[in-house]
Amino acid sequence: MIKPLIIKGISTNSDILDDRLTTSANIRRKINDINALPPLPGMAQRILLLGTDPFADSRKLGELIELDPVITTHVIRWTSSAFYGYRGKISSVQEAINRVLGFDFVFNLALGLSALAPLKGPIEGPIGIKMFWTHALASTYFLKALNEQMPASIRLEPKEVFLAALLRNIGFPLLGHMFPEDFKNVESRIIANPTIAILDLENEVLGIDHAQLGSLLMGAWCLPKPLIDSTYNHHNPNYCGDNDRLTLLIFLCDCLLARLGIGDALNQICPDEVFDKLQISPVTCQELLDKWLAKLESVSVTVEIMMS
Repeated sequence: MIKPLIIKGISTNSDILDDRLTTSANIRRKINDINALPPLPGMAQRILLLGTDPFADSRKLGELIELDPVITTHVIRWTSSAFYGYRGKISSVQEAINRVLGFDFVFNLALGLSALAPLKGPIEGPIGIKMFWTHALASTYFLKALNEQMPASIRLEPKEVFLAALLRNIGFPLLGHMFPEDFKNVESRIIANPTIAILDLENEVLGIDHAQLGSLLMGAWCLPKPLIDSTYNHHNPNYCGDNDRLTLLIFLCDCLLARLGIGDALNQICPDEVFDKLQISPVTCQELLDKWLAKLESVSVTVEIMMS
């Protein structure tokens, strides 16, 4: 049973229902006003436009990213992270692309960083910015490993997987940015009810959840449909529709990372059908998780670097 927050006096079930309906209506009203949503930052728009250029190369991408000093710093720092451990000196984004990270990785990293830049939510907490990035970075590596375990005939495009890993929980920072008091209310309820799924708590408190919020924002930003579909449905193991393999792969990744205390699926059960549809065995998944456990500290260090 979900424990209600009692702010003043005694909270009754009818009070909670009335508050939830009012909150949900207010959030939906503001979200439905397209002008109220944060616009897609100019840098993200320019990166997406570059993605349509058949002659795009590391020089063009490097020159574009270097117009933003913050993203430039993150990209160059990434080359020396424990995941890559490059010991040489990197002095430009183009060098980072050519020597260490590759075009697709930097393209998607810069797009994700620039898209998230305007969303300023609380840093700490179970759904704060630090956990968001811990989960996102862990997912970029673990989703890649899971994708490589699927048969080649159903394997997904790596860059599609990477961007979904970074952005599918964008609804959390959006909630913290646009509705800070509601964000605090949800977070307090999560702390008070550690055995209840976060998605259920969000819907109990707000009548809407981060998956819905994130997909609404992505739709307003005209981001690719696979990203919108997988964001909206990534907590639904029964989803059958466009981009369902990407959606189920994210669902599986979330369930596995939750075993390490990472992310928003701590009380989420993974049905056997998910393994069957993706043609990955539970044993293989656990073996990957055991191997990846050694990299967990590296993720934490990288997140600290990003937050500094």
